[in-house]
Amino acid sequence: MSKTSNSNPFDQLIKGSTEFSNQYSEACTKSTSILMKGLEGIVETAMSLIQSSTDKQAKFVKQAISSKNVNELTEIQSKIAQENFDDFVAGLTKISEMSVKVLSDSSEPLNSELSKVVKKATKATSAAAA
Repeated sequence: MSKTSNSNPFDQLIKGSTEFSNQYSEACTKSTSILMKGLEGIVETAMSLIQSSTDKQAKFVKQAISSKNVNELTEIQSKIAQENFDDFVAGLTKISEMSVKVLSDSSEPLNSELSKVVKKATKATSAAAA
């Protein structure tokens, strides 16, 4: 009596597990690639923000040094503080938005693969109950 692999539930389980493992591994690779590319973009943005801030600080120092009196120095310091705060908030917002997008995009391949597994399992459970 010959057994086929389709008739043996254990063989089917092994085959399904192997397929899932391979597909999930590919999804992990895709997710990691998307994450790394996104992190690279975030680091580039952060470095650009730091460079811009450094350039502004040099300009502000020159302005502060050239101030003619205490009132002018105080005005320059207020301007510096306000611009630094505004730049900080804008930079933080930009990096935060980028981070959310990167995490969302990088989780998509994994979510897609898990959805397929749940759908397949639900279908198999429904078929077994019928």
